[in-house]
Amino acid sequence: MERLPTKQALSARNVQIHDQLCVFCGEYVETSEHIFISCHFAQATWLNLATWWGIPPIIAFGLKDLLTIHGSSSGSEKKWKAIHAVVLVAIWNIWKSRNDALFRQLTPNWVKMLDEIKAMAYLWIKSRSKVTSLTWEDWSRFKFGD
Repeated sequence: MERLPTKQALSARNVQIHDQLCVFCGEYVETSEHIFISCHFAQATWLNLATWWGIPPIIAFGLKDLLTIHGSSSGSEKKWKAIHAVVLVAIWNIWKSRNDALFRQLTPNWVKMLDEIKAMAYLWIKSRSKVTSLTWEDWSRFKFGD
């Protein structure tokens, strides 16, 4: 709904923005859909996460597609709940990486970000779910004892 303070959303609210281009690619206007879906930085993130999850590449046309991916395929409920959790963590980390690039002039690194997503999602799932037997080794392979 373009409520995030992306460059385009701020400009639409009459905030002076010097450059509306995406901080990741510098090629397109920065919108929520671009940052999280169509930017090559986001696409590399989703492709690598799909590979880790052992599912086909994610084809998303909007954020809603990402947020509902966990309900669209076969497999265990534990696995799809974990995928949904990782999607939420990934969205947060993409936004955080965008802010780091914009405000701290850090170079975006999706490989480092993938490691952060996996670690943060593991800690979140481990502390907030009933999956107490999940080990880091199983999580690293995205293997659930079903």
